[in-house]
Amino acid sequence: MDRFDRTNPAQGLAGPRYPGTFLLALREALAGLAIEARAWKHSSVVCVDAHGLEQEIGLENLYRRLRREPRASWPGLLKSILGSVPADAADQPKDLHEVADRLLVRFGVPVVPENPDAAVWSREIVEDHLWVSLVVDYPNSMSYVTEKQVAESGEDGAMWFERALANLQALSPPECIELVHEEAGLLQAHVGDAYDSSRALVLDALMPGHEENGFYVIVPGRDQLLFVPINEQTLMAAAWLRAIAFKMFQEMPYPISPEVFWVRGGIWHVFTIETNGDDLIVRPPPEFAEVVERLRGDEDIPEDDSPPLSL
Repeated sequence: MDRFDRTNPAQGLAGPRYPGTFLLALREALAGLAIEARAWKHSSVVCVDAHGLEQEIGLENLYRRLRREPRASWPGLLKSILGSVPADAADQPKDLHEVADRLLVRFGVPVVPENPDAAVWSREIVEDHLWVSLVVDYPNSMSYVTEKQVAESGEDGAMWFERALANLQALSPPECIELVHEEAGLLQAHVGDAYDSSRALVLDALMPGHEENGFYVIVPGRDQLLFVPINEQTLMAAAWLRAIAFKMFQEMPYPISPEVFWVRGGIWHVFTIETNGDDLIVRPPPEFAEVVERLRGDEDIPEDDSPPLSL
């Protein structure tokens, strides 16, 4: 079998399956909150509340919070979780210094509120592809940090960004890194706290020793971070990872990106992979040539003559 199985790119990475009692409890909780479930997806449910507001609720975090509780209590717990908005989350903190220990980072498209005074602070990680925002984390929710809050703090956004990264690293135990495909060396960061994709920003701290070549990274959804340390054996994994990212991006709640990124020393590059009929065209960033030369000598990255990817 090919080391990177192109006929089933997401093999072994199927999303979780949930017990029927959990889904029934969730239906009961939604009904009790006058929330209508419009569409059940692979790992989420699209809902509309009594005011017509549509939202997509991820199932994984909910199930993780309930699975050790008595099943008879699940409907009530779900109703409490879904219906609660802490007072401190509803009211924006007046001073970021007071909530500095709860600052975290979140990947996603820039948030554009209707009120200009509520403009959310964000930073572009990869031009036209990835952005990151600062958030204040609460037990059952989070709130975005605004540009106004940053300005009033007397500090610049870069300082708060570094503080949020330090907080995230402290919440990322070594055991959160899991091997999901031994033959391909595919790893994932999995805590299940809605910040797994953001852990791509602290990969060098979580996986030291890869500063020379870096990682192939995919962040198809908010709760997914999959990556491969680049070496002689994994150099050709980019197209395989692109297939996984594309498939998961279409299926996962809170999608982020279907692309593959090369990350080294905190610097992100898009690893462009295009299709031309049955052929895959790999267009690495120019800076990647140095990695190829080190790992393959004067060889170019060979063309991928494998059959079409099954997506």
